[in-house]
Parts: sequence; structure tokens; C-alpha cells
Amino acid sequence: MSMWTKIYVLEEPNLEKPVLVQGLPGLGFVGKLTVTYLIDEFKLKPFARLLSTHLMLLDGSTGIHINADGTFFLPKLEFYAYNQTKPNIIFLTGDTQPTVYGQYEVAECVLNFVQKYGCERIIAVGGFQTPFERELGRVYGVFNKPFLENELKSLGVNITRSGSVTGACGIILGLGDQRNLESLGLLGATRGEYPDMEAAKSVLKVLSKILGLEINLTRLDREIEEMKRRLENLHRIQAEAIGEIRKEFKRGGSPFYV
Repeated sequence: MSMWTKIYVLEEPNLEKPVLVQGLPGLGFVGKLTVTYLIDEFKLKPFARLLSTHLMLLDGSTGIHINADGTFFLPKLEFYAYNQTKPNIIFLTGDTQPTVYGQYEVAECVLNFVQKYGCERIIAVGGFQTPFERELGRVYGVFNKPFLENELKSLGVNITRSGSVTGACGIILGLGDQRNLESLGLLGATRGEYPDMEAAKSVLKVLSKILGLEINLTRLDREIEEMKRRLENLHRIQAEAIGEIRKEFKRGGSPFYV
């Protein structure tokens, strides 16, 4: 099968030198959560859609996603325009990342598309995995032009000095740099075990200052509290189950098989 990547414009936006803000599923779903929250807050609709043979279902197979109402759609990335502030913004998100062998092709297609609107800056949002409790809540940053370091530091961002940024988040930054675009990454510290809305909140605070956005985080705070309750219930159920298993073994009961 021949490989292809195509962008379909649904409605031509009115944009002037927009910033591209990309947030795709990844560590802790930080990028996806951050960008989706802004899209929902501003009630934006997609103006363009990217389809590609490099976009798979979450389990790595080809096929379609099925909606609750029985309709379906191919895996896709979607572009959203926001022109009510300076700079104008193009948000990019989706339900999946391109496959490893398709990352470059998809990122090149994205950059070709946004540069048609005069895009000169890229912000890629993702997660920064850490096992340390003290690091949770921090935002880490990478950049390609020296003046961006001061911008990030002034916002309380910790500059990352080693390691790597993998996946679509890293590739879009690397290819943006090759095109001499201002390219910076915002990485929310997360354990990466579940959708980390607290890490997304930390990134949102920084991102909103960079973009000059006024956002209400009340809804996100409610979602964070609900997630905490669910996790507490899950941990309680797990602890009770482990306790019952230990009791069974002490009584000399039958072994468990999985």
C-alpha cells in the first residue's frame, strides 16, 4: 500500500502570522489535555483535518473510531483557528500520534500547511516523566533560539539540559528548527500513569501567558478533584483486593491463576 498524508480544509480561516500549538496524546496525555481544554473553552470548530496512512487506532491497528451515536471516523488530526488575540493561534490535536515511521512525513505536512498562513513560531506541548514527587507541578522547557530561554525563565519554566523529547512533540520541534522557525516545547512533569490534568493545568498557566490568553480554570479544577476521587476509590479497591488475597493464602486456600 502506498503511503499518503493529506489535509482537507473545511473552512478557510482569517489568520495573521499564527502560532502553532500542538498537543497530541503522549506521556500523561498532557499535550492532548492542554490543547483540548483551550479548544473547549473558546468553543472552536476545526477548520482543517489531516488524514494519513500513518495514523492508526490506539492499539496500532488500522480502522475507524466509532462514536456513541453509531457514526464513525478515520483516525485524524484537526486544526483549530483562534484570531481573537495577538498572536493568532492554530491549535493542532487528535486522538493518536503518527506511527514511528510516519512522524517526519506528517510533521512536514503540518509545517507546510501552517506556514501558508505565515506561521513563524511553534509550541509543542507534552509530558515530562518523573518518578519524583517534588517535580510534579513543574513545567520544563526546550527551545532553539537563545532569546526564548529568557522568555521561558521569566515564566518560571525549568530549562531542560539533557535527555530527549520523543515522538510527535520532538519531531515537530526539530523540523521547525530546520526551517528557522521559533520552536519551543512545554513539558508538564508527570508520572505518566494516567491522564494527568494537574500537569496540564501547570502547562496551561504558562501557555496562556505566552499567548496572551485569559482562561478560566474552574472547570479543570473540578475535573482534577473528580479524577482524585476516582483514583482514591481505585486505590482503595486495589488495597482491599490485595488484603483478601493475602488472607486467602494465610488460610491455605487454593492458588489464584491468571
